[in-house]
Amino acid sequence: MSTWNPLMRSKNRDPLSEADAWLVLQTLPGMTPERLSRLTEAFEHPAEAFEASPDVFARLCGRKAREVLEKDSPDDLAATIRQEASKLGAGIITRDSARYPESLREIYAPPGAFFTEGEILAEDRLAVAIVGMRRPTDYGRRVARQLAADLARRGITIVSGMAYGVDAEAHKATLDAGGRTIAVLGCGLTQNYPADHKELRGEIAAQGAVVSEFHLRTHPRKENFPRRNRLISGLSLATVVVEAAQRSGALLTARLALEQGREVMAVPGPVHTQKSAGCHRLLKEGAHLVENADDIINALPEYVRNMLDNPAQIRVRALPPEKSEAAKATPHPNLTDDENALLTLLENGDNTIEGLTRQRGLPAQEVSSALLRLELEGLVRQTTSGMYERV
Repeated sequence: MSTWNPLMRSKNRDPLSEADAWLVLQTLPGMTPERLSRLTEAFEHPAEAFEASPDVFARLCGRKAREVLEKDSPDDLAATIRQEASKLGAGIITRDSARYPESLREIYAPPGAFFTEGEILAEDRLAVAIVGMRRPTDYGRRVARQLAADLARRGITIVSGMAYGVDAEAHKATLDAGGRTIAVLGCGLTQNYPADHKELRGEIAAQGAVVSEFHLRTHPRKENFPRRNRLISGLSLATVVVEAAQRSGALLTARLALEQGREVMAVPGPVHTQKSAGCHRLLKEGAHLVENADDIINALPEYVRNMLDNPAQIRVRALPPEKSEAAKATPHPNLTDDENALLTLLENGDNTIEGLTRQRGLPAQEVSSALLRLELEGLVRQTTSGMYERV
């Protein structure tokens, strides 16, 4: 029996990076959101988990996770995963990264890392989830497509789960409308699931992103999909349910959205069909009634509506290079005091959301929203390293 050596590190190795620590913890066998949450409560830095005693580590992460680390060091595990991702052409976003979506930071037990095909952009913060039955009626398909297309044309990213039925209709309509869409998987990126959606998946990755919090080789299992659903709602400002039975994954996504403080919306249907019973239940419990895209937009936060009133600015990336330094230093009359203050802070050099949060003394969500407004106004931009800089 091997002797427990938490890090199994040679003395000449550098300390385990925060990014690698998150990546390994996220992908250890048996790791769940609940266990990851306990880890963040127990340790200030994720790498500290690997310095715990065998019993403490097993109690927090599970026996299987401990057994893996008795065979391989965290460094080697991280290197192997990064090599696998590189061969697939997949990206990795860890919780310490400035590219990590702020909307996910706000949910319970956000993933320590997730994998991507395609790219998540700043404008994807303006996202709405559309979910529903795998075997919808023709009415449900038409409504899902119309809502997705109309929202996409307004500059809203559509998030769904790439399942059959409503999910697929929402993705396809968004693509046809030239919008951005994000698919969240309940399996690893090496898995072709659903098998019939291989072409659709490629189109989504080219015009948005396919994401998964599961190890690259994780097979689709029933227990994975509630975790998948929490990311669908977590990436979105609101969740819209189009046709759902009384017990369904779509209703679970709606409940998770409610727990995450996001808006919940539902499309009514014929009273005689059970395929709309779940939607009617949500409406009775206070969900926003949706008949068209305007109903969705009118229920979103005011700052989102203000951005959508200027659709040409949604994908603005930069101002003309001739903008003078004197103009940069002049407060912008159309910006808030906090937005102008963030511009001033960025005059001193590139910075991250976390750094600006500490310097300005604002909640991270407010800083993120302000930076998005500044980015869409063409006053700042996000660099390839995830930092923010003045334009």
